[in-house]
Amino acid sequence: MLPAFDCTAEIGWFRTTLGLLGVTIAVCLLIWLVIGWFGWVPTMVEVFGIAGMRTPASFAVGGLLLAAISFWKC
Repeated sequence: MLPAFDCTAEIGWFRTTLGLLGVTIAVCLLIWLVIGWFGWVPTMVEVFGIAGMRTPASFAVGGLLLAAISFWKC
């Protein structure tokens, strides 16, 4: 495995799992955003409304923060 992707040995399996969970949350919301633009699924604005867009945005930011903290010193 490439040294850049071998973080489990350095930071442990728990932090690696949390980091991957955070990235997965952010990527899922990004995929929903993109396929919503194409009209294949309801857009986030249709589901949450303009004022409710803070909900998926906060989940995306929280996921990225979880990943950043988990993969720190990796």
